[in-house]
Amino acid sequence: MQLLGISQVQITKPNPKLYFDAKYVTLAHPKPRKPDSLLVDFHRYNTTEKELVPYHNLGNYGTAYYSVMFTNNNPIGFKHGFTSFDTYYIQPSTVKYFNTKTPFTQLDFVFGGKEEIVGGAEFAINIKPNVNIGFNFHRNSFKGKSAHQLSVHNLFSLQNSFTSKSNRYAWKAAFIYNGIKNEENGGWAQDDAFTNPFYKKNKEFVAVYLDDAINKWNERNLNFHQQINLGKKSTVQINDSTKRKVVIAPKYAITHDFEFSHWKFRYKDFETDSAYYPRLIFDTDSTDDYTKTWKLSNAVYFKNTQNDSAPKQLLFAVGLQYDFIRYKQRYTDELIHDLKAKATIYNENDSAFFNYTLATTVDVAPKYMGDFEVDFLGKLNFKKSISVIVSGNVSMAEPTRKQQAYLGNHYAYINDFKKSFQLKTQLDFAWRKQLFFITAQNYFLQNYIYNDTASLPQQYTKPLNVFVAIVRKDFNTRHIYSGTSLYAQWISNKDIIRLPVFAMKQTLYYKGGWISGKLNAQLGFDLMYNTNFTGNAYNPALAVFYQQNSERLKFYPILDLFFRLQVKFTNIFFRVEHVNQGMFKQKGIYTAPNYGYLDRTFRVGVLWQFYD
Repeated sequence: MQLLGISQVQITKPNPKLYFDAKYVTLAHPKPRKPDSLLVDFHRYNTTEKELVPYHNLGNYGTAYYSVMFTNNNPIGFKHGFTSFDTYYIQPSTVKYFNTKTPFTQLDFVFGGKEEIVGGAEFAINIKPNVNIGFNFHRNSFKGKSAHQLSVHNLFSLQNSFTSKSNRYAWKAAFIYNGIKNEENGGWAQDDAFTNPFYKKNKEFVAVYLDDAINKWNERNLNFHQQINLGKKSTVQINDSTKRKVVIAPKYAITHDFEFSHWKFRYKDFETDSAYYPRLIFDTDSTDDYTKTWKLSNAVYFKNTQNDSAPKQLLFAVGLQYDFIRYKQRYTDELIHDLKAKATIYNENDSAFFNYTLATTVDVAPKYMGDFEVDFLGKLNFKKSISVIVSGNVSMAEPTRKQQAYLGNHYAYINDFKKSFQLKTQLDFAWRKQLFFITAQNYFLQNYIYNDTASLPQQYTKPLNVFVAIVRKDFNTRHIYSGTSLYAQWISNKDIIRLPVFAMKQTLYYKGGWISGKLNAQLGFDLMYNTNFTGNAYNPALAVFYQQNSERLKFYPILDLFFRLQVKFTNIFFRVEHVNQGMFKQKGIYTAPNYGYLDRTFRVGVLWQFYD
């Protein structure tokens, strides 16, 4: 990966060509992009609202969540298995490495009722033409409507990028901290929370199952990516008096990825009885379960690089990744070695008629021998605005460490599960000129693992098929925008995978300019709906959703109203969520048994961008 070396410029007069020039790359997307100053969906501040498909949480932003449409990852090698909060985390692959002519700053702030605040800051500056430093901090503190429902997230990254003046060497490094604390109340212990007039505006008085339980998620991650470009140097003219030898078009490169991470999950409950849980196994006075991992990872790759004179050339990358892991959970203290061989062929020319990627990973460590993963993608560009993408994943993976064995104060088990097989195929059709998009996904699963009615992992040895279809059509005129997304899925065995058949998201708003067009405003609504289904319950001690047969979750369309203002690099929104609560015979929605969807709530949010 390469960042252009652009000197830090001190601007004394407005210069639009320089003033707004800030670009960033990520490890997942190495092509430079500009920050989006007109954030159309800024009012959707909830992290899960930005995903491709709808999600539900436990009634408070920042809590455990699940996707309304079926999604499944089947990564190979070691996995600890605690994934209920992964979407909230800052990941090494998504850290932004900026290149700026002037300092770039972005601030955001969202607040609402019940002491609920979301806010953050992002900053980047080139301290030298070829050296950039930056940081990103985001905090969520939501007390929630119910008793003992506080959710606090503190997410932070500090990053640095460097490119040598000769373009021979490039470096990107980041330190990441993900800290999440959730009070766990086990849900409402009363079934009249939505119908009793006393609780209409006082959900904090509804009795809950747990008063002293808490989940803590914590991760510290240090990683860096370095690349050595191999090729001849050419002399280039820097200015009237300076020349420099630079690697202009390297043919090959050697890259090295390093990562050290320390992750832990802790569940604490000071209750001295097991009224909510079926039993107390190890400690009778309180519960303090923890799981910890330490991972040291090194990966080395050799690859060729894009040559602009031959844009359709075959690109490749081959390498090895070695992970050394320590896994600790109650009486278990285990050292694990994981070695993977990787190979990729691809091209990088987006304007070519055919683009492709084929990536293969094989685990050669004895413990995970037989694990493999193949990802493929082929893209046809018929016209500038029409494209078809066929992609997929074939994988055979060892179950997670948590699925195979767990020793907790409420649950203890040891399993001997087989490897899980997945064949996922996906078709994407995009007609960008008409704002029309179709996605079709098909999953073939063997040895699928789920959590039964006792919250324990079970393996379904028969084949499973899941088909998911997504259709999106937007209309965008001078003053009216309408966006409609329809979701449907078919599941071969609904006793194993329990999700709704249909879901939809609708956005409609009026837009216009005020004060000579300098102030852009949008007034409209978001509508979300999914059909009824026997949804899974949530277990705080294991942090998993598990099957239940006693309650069918019933839904109605959820309406949010919003008003947005945009002035140059400032965005402001006013939003009323669940504005139609109480307008139906059904007075509220449960997103999981005993967990109610949020009441009608007013939010205000502001985002500023500065380039000075």
